Amino acid sequence: MSLNDHQRRALAVTLRHLEETLANIERVMNHDEYGILYRRVASFTPPQRAQMERLIQTMREEIRRAALTFDLPIEEQNVARYIAGTLALTWEMLEEMRPRKLGNYGAVDPTLEETLDPILQRLIELSFQITDVARGENLE
Repeated sequence: MSLNDHQRRALAVTLRHLEETLANIERVMNHDEYGILYRRVASFTPPQRAQMERLIQTMREEIRRAALTFDLPIEEQNVARYIAGTLALTWEMLEEMRPRKLGNYGAVDPTLEETLDPILQRLIELSFQITDVARGENLE
């Protein structure tokens, strides 16, 4: 039994997402990561890490088997578009933190318009600038 074009595309998108997730897991499982507002600690034992690596490899083999069996298309991804898409989602999240919208979480301190809004606005502007630079626009 074969897949129609829509089914094939849907399967390719799902397995591509899984493959990208596996790559992200590999990146974070071996190194601690420290941000300003987060700390990601990779506290796996060597046996855990080895078993996870084997399982990830097995999953990749299954993805490869499905790709060959169903002739799934390879998608060449433009990193600039990836960055733009990721930052667009972040921009939406930042907009939801505006003081006028924080009322959904309780009473809003009126001074937030003066303190929080400018920070959010600057983060949004910087996100747009990163997107522009990634696309080759507005280079200094």
